[in-house]
Amino acid sequence: MIHRIHLSVALVLLISAAALAQDAAKPAPMRHNSAGHGFSKKAASFAGTVSDDGKFFLADPDAEVWTVANPELLKSEQGQRVTLQAQTNGDTGEIRVLCVKPREGQLSSMAKSGDAAFRR
Repeated sequence: MIHRIHLSVALVLLISAAALAQDAAKPAPMRHNSAGHGFSKKAASFAGTVSDDGKFFLADPDAEVWTVANPELLKSEQGQRVTLQAQTNGDTGEIRVLCVKPREGQLSSMAKSGDAAFRR
């Protein structure tokens, strides 16, 4: 009787060890490169205002603030109202800008007093 109990316990341990070994032999899942990790694959359209430093975007009409993952694309639009196409990462509150356009009715660049048009 004791031999059967030892044999049963040994058999259970052997089966458990085999199951764990099978699980450990599975390859690790493939990961995406870190540059695109977490961002949506589909771009969304946003209208709003770029912060003065270009690192944040305030979306209309809900006033949601997004951190811009690639602020270099918004350098010339700082402080301006724009429409942009971007991929979002809802987990981190970031957007990756793909395309930027000035809002209709707004000039893309402002005249400066030092421009030739103001010289006499």
